[in-house]
Amino acid sequence: MTVRTTVSFDLATAQRLERLAKRWGVSKSETLRRALEAAEKNLGEEASDFSEMTPGQALEWLHAHPTHPPGTGNQWSRQIRRQRAADAAREEKRALERR
Repeated sequence: MTVRTTVSFDLATAQRLERLAKRWGVSKSETLRRALEAAEKNLGEEASDFSEMTPGQALEWLHAHPTHPPGTGNQWSRQIRRQRAADAAREEKRALERR
C-alpha cells in the first residue's frame, strides 16, 4: 500500500534530494525511503516508539536524545499548548451552552 504525502523543502534541501536521487538512480520517493531507513538504523537503541508514550514522555525523550531534528521538541510543545487551549475553549463553550 502506498500513502501519498506532501512535503515542503527549502531550495537547498530540494536540490540535495534531487542530486541524491540522480546519483542513486532512483525516484525521489525511493531516495526518501532509503534516507529514512538509514536514519532510523543510525538511531539504533536510541530509537523509540512514540505511539506508546504520552506527549510529555515523548517530549522528555526528544530533549534527552539530541539526534532528533533541531526544534522538534519545541514544535511539539507549541502544538500541545495550542491543542490544550483549543480544548479548554471548547469545554468552556460547552459549559456555557449547558447553562
